[in-house]
Amino acid sequence: MKHFIGIDMGGTNIKTGIVDLSAGEVVHASVTPTLGRLGHEAVMGRIADQILETIQEGGFSTADIGGVGVGVPGVLDLDQGLVLFLPNLPGNWRNVALRRTLEAKTGLPAALLNDARAITYGEWKFGAGKGVDTIACFTLGTGIGGGLVIEGRLHLGIGGRAASWDTNASTRTARSAAAAGAAASNPWLADPPSPRWACGRSCKGAPPRWAAWRERTSTTLPRS
Repeated sequence: MKHFIGIDMGGTNIKTGIVDLSAGEVVHASVTPTLGRLGHEAVMGRIADQILETIQEGGFSTADIGGVGVGVPGVLDLDQGLVLFLPNLPGNWRNVALRRTLEAKTGLPAALLNDARAITYGEWKFGAGKGVDTIACFTLGTGIGGGLVIEGRLHLGIGGRAASWDTNASTRTARSAAAAGAAASNPWLADPPSPRWACGRSCKGAPPRWAAWRERTSTTLPRS
C-alpha cells in the first residue's frame, strides 16, 4: 500500500510527515524553517525540496508515495488549488498556484485543505472522533479555527470556509492534512447525535431545500 505525505505549512516551520494511512501513523517526519520573508516562490520551493528530502530520508522513493496533502492556514480555492489569502506569512499570497507548483516540482499529485479542516478530518478518521458520525473540532492558537464532520461528511461549505472561527488575522499553525490523522487526542471535541436547529429539529428532518444545499456544500470523505 502506498504512503502519503502530509504537510503542515506553518508561519514558522514547515512540518512534513510520511503517513501510513492504513494505520494512521506517521512513519517518518521532518521539520524545516519556513523563512516566509523570502517570499511565496521561495516558500513553495522549500516545501517541494522538503517533500523530496523527507522521502529520501525515510528510505522511500517517489514511486512509493500516493500523493501530498497540504494543510494551509488561509483561504483556498480547492477546485483550482490556489491560495487566495494567507495571513500568517509575509509576501504576496494572493491567487498563488500552490498545488500546481508542488506537482510540477515533485512529480506527485497534491491536494490542499485549510489546516483546521484538515485536523478535523484527521481526528474523525484516526483520532478522538473515530467511530462517530458527527464531530466539532476547535483549534486554539493565535486565532481560533475549527471544522465540522456532519453525519459522516467533512463539511466544507462555500469555498471550503465552513466553521472558520478565526478571530485574529495572524492565524495559528495546525497539523497537516494527512499527518493530523495520526494524532489521537483533541480535547475540544463534541459528539452530538445529530446537528439541530434552535427550534430543536434535527437536520435529518430538515426541509428538502436545506438537504440540497448541504449536498452541494459538503464533501464525502470515507474512513476507508
